[in-house]
Amino acid sequence: MKISDVMTGKLVRVDPRSSLKEALTLMLERNIRRLIVGNAQGIVTIRDLVYGWDNGNKVVEEVMNRDLLMISPEADAKQASKIMTKKGVGSLLVARDEEVVGIVTERDLLRVLTVSEGVNVGDVMHVDPLISAPETTVLEIIKAMKDNWERHAIVVEDNLPSGIVSIRDVGRAILEGKVNSPVSGIMKRPVFRTTPDSSLEIARKIMVQENVGFLPVVDSRALLGSVEEREILAVISI
Repeated sequence: MKISDVMTGKLVRVDPRSSLKEALTLMLERNIRRLIVGNAQGIVTIRDLVYGWDNGNKVVEEVMNRDLLMISPEADAKQASKIMTKKGVGSLLVARDEEVVGIVTERDLLRVLTVSEGVNVGDVMHVDPLISAPETTVLEIIKAMKDNWERHAIVVEDNLPSGIVSIRDVGRAILEGKVNSPVSGIMKRPVFRTTPDSSLEIARKIMVQENVGFLPVVDSRALLGSVEEREILAVISI
């Protein structure tokens, strides 16, 4: 399958001198995680905005990524997964004759690329995910996410997941002035989950069906780990 078949052609742009608040508001309004900065001077993600917030006093060009990775719309989708895995990024700009015509993300690829048989969640899961108590504040979660380079935290009660906090949830809480509130007030339920002996392909299908990029891995008694889009794409790219 070609990149042109899966990419998003409508690019949402932000001015490099826009405030982080303006950029974050635009992302949440459009339900996206990335913005093209100006005439492709850079790209800024929701993680860049949250990690670089600093009371919102910065502007986009201070936190954006200028090292843009491009791919042709005629390239194969699996080739995009290989590039994303090798470079550790979640998206590629799509360019034709040096003109940026779209963007392709991890989630776009996860919808169309499948995992080979014989790979289970336990083979690739992250065994030390970021966890949180319900009473942990949003501000504390922001610091923990930044320190550990994570986009999700699992809220745990009685050794099992009771909610998920994503970087998007944190971004919304920042705009709403809730950084000193407990994460129990912003976490998402229900918690979609998987088990170590489930096939990775089933985990991929759950993510696609429920439009999530992260699943806790559990047994009947405890949280064991997590699996996210990037780990699945790494297997697909082999």
